[in-house]
Amino acid sequence: MTWDIPLIVAIISALFAGVGLILNWLALRENNQTRQLQLLNDSFKSIKETEITLYKEYKNADQKTKREWDSLLFNSIEQFAFLVNEKFIKNKKMAGFFDDAVVMWYEQIFLKHYSEEEVNNPKNYQEFKKLYHSIKLKQQK
Repeated sequence: MTWDIPLIVAIISALFAGVGLILNWLALRENNQTRQLQLLNDSFKSIKETEITLYKEYKNADQKTKREWDSLLFNSIEQFAFLVNEKFIKNKKMAGFFDDAVVMWYEQIFLKHYSEEEVNNPKNYQEFKKLYHSIKLKQQK
């Protein structure tokens, strides 16, 4: 009889430990999604703030100011693209939500503001170009 109680206690302890591990795993998963959302939010906020200056100040600016703005915008987009490409933002729904914006930034701003030589330079905005091309490939399927 004395051996039965310790065995029951051991089984119950193992069950609670298992449930605890599952709950811990769920909490970590939720925490990771929250972090990804925060990264995405921060990156997108930076891009949008820079994009707003396009509509407020950029149109009448001189070439030097335009290049500075381009640099700010595309460096922000490059950071966002890096986070998506390197799977820091793994959630495909989160990252995919901005697919149309990435295509618009590339086709409507990047291609118009940079020369063909700069666009084709493999050292310029590698992550942005990689993300754009992967989105276009996905859209063609």
